[in-house]
Amino acid sequence: MSMRSVTHQMPATAGREKACQGEALSSCSSDETGLPRQVPEDAGQGLLERAFARENMLRAWKRVRANKGAAGIDGLDIAQTAEHLRWAWPDIRQQLLA
Repeated sequence: MSMRSVTHQMPATAGREKACQGEALSSCSSDETGLPRQVPEDAGQGLLERAFARENMLRAWKRVRANKGAAGIDGLDIAQTAEHLRWAWPDIRQQLLA
């Protein structure tokens, strides 16, 4: 049999049919998914604000210092980064939350 002569079966009806079998089912229901959940555009904003909260950032900074964090791609060590963040963090935070 060549691939040219192969035909595909078509379902008798489109979509899924409702299942109404079994003792556990109290009513007929479809297994089709519903509409997608509506998520507001600013849903993650509160999470970002909590992540960038002063207490959380201080806790993270203590962990970096305890791990003796290596210089990043900018080449700044921990002391240099601390000095930079003293004056730059408010602007960085604002840009990230915008």
